[in-house]
Amino acid sequence: MHHQEITLRRALAAARRIVVKVGSQALCRPDGRLDSRVVAGLCQDLLGLIDEGRQVVLVSSGAVASGAGETATGGSSDAASRPELGRQALAAIGQPLLMARYRQEFAIGRRHVAQILLTHADLADRGRFLHARRVMAELTAAGVVPIVNENDTVAVDELKFGDNDQLAAQVALLIEADALVLLTEVEGLYDANPRTHPQARLRSWVGPRDPTALAGAEDGTSAFGTGGMRSKVIAARKAGAVGVVSAIADGKRPQVVAEVLRGDPVGTVFAPAARRSSGRRGWLATSVRGRGVLHLDAGAAQAIALGGKSLLPAGVVRVEGRFDVGDPVELRGPDGQTIGRGLVRYGSDDAARVAGLRSDAIIALFGWLPAGEIVHRDDMGLNLPA
Repeated sequence: MHHQEITLRRALAAARRIVVKVGSQALCRPDGRLDSRVVAGLCQDLLGLIDEGRQVVLVSSGAVASGAGETATGGSSDAASRPELGRQALAAIGQPLLMARYRQEFAIGRRHVAQILLTHADLADRGRFLHARRVMAELTAAGVVPIVNENDTVAVDELKFGDNDQLAAQVALLIEADALVLLTEVEGLYDANPRTHPQARLRSWVGPRDPTALAGAEDGTSAFGTGGMRSKVIAARKAGAVGVVSAIADGKRPQVVAEVLRGDPVGTVFAPAARRSSGRRGWLATSVRGRGVLHLDAGAAQAIALGGKSLLPAGVVRVEGRFDVGDPVELRGPDGQTIGRGLVRYGSDDAARVAGLRSDAIIALFGWLPAGEIVHRDDMGLNLPA
């Protein structure tokens, strides 16, 4: 075992605050109903962690699948066979079934569960983010298991996380987790798709700057799920940006969570970034969506990404979208890649007017200097490599 992998496995074994995410493919049978063996085994593992004094948050998919299984007719759970019930309606039917099952399993260990349904807007607002953090801390400190899912019934596209892998990465930031475990239906990350490449090899660990991590990770969805291996790698990178060590493992494997968090050589473990975002900057980098875009020249992009500098109006070449003072915006380099996000000090109209100008020219334009920086470094979160 490589020495860096040994270090990562030891970090998993030492983790005290943990987010575990289980996907529909791992949690459910092909007909959409919950797989009793998987659910029971997962809950037993989590109960064991809590009994060790660890704090656990479970991010669980399965509401849509449970709803489809409950309403299936003629032995079919295909949502397309019931055009009157879309995914949001099925989620509304399935979510209480999912929670009832978890309540039953955790009651065996005399633990309470708490349902938390989120949309992206809940974490993109700083006040609501901090409120959610306080509630989560209160629950986990009392030994209650928060069970988190996206609020599929009410979420619209602009309020969605995308999938529960991305939600889990943001919950890891929310609770300031030490570890994130992503459970799926395969053993871990392979160097190619194992379904189409029989010779594909499992990767036991991935470094913080490994450019090949996505090579064998494909997008994918099932009838009930929205993620894929690519989504899990991206989630692991997001978690790594705020210092969280992550693992991808086979959710159908008995006692897999216990094995991963003992540091056993199971699944694929991801190293966090050497330089991490934290606090407000971590929130800006991972939980906030820009309401507009500032396109930067090469010098400004380098000064921000490598030098930790504020963004001056002179470094902006183009302004995109509509936003007000204090709104979050994306910062993009000349290659079109997002460097990070920040809270802007000019509205979109004024930002377009000052783009490319130095302070003396801005004073000549307005008669005064509204702000020396268009985004101050204290209001900026960078997309750090994970």
